Amino acid sequence: MVERNIIMGKAGGTAGKNSVNYKISLPAEMVRDLGVTQEDKAVLVSFEDGKIIIEKKVNA
Repeated sequence: MVERNIIMGKAGGTAGKNSVNYKISLPAEMVRDLGVTQEDKAVLVSFEDGKIIIEKKVNA
């Protein structure tokens, strides 16, 4: 487990004037362990029981 801060910034482009963009950096080792690469970077993000879960998308 690692501790991170969420980066909050004003959304740009055609977003509404009160829109906010949220980002978080992930440790490289965790991303590699998921199997994410430059060519295959699709993930699924879900929110369950107060937890954000990131899983590698499996192509059928």
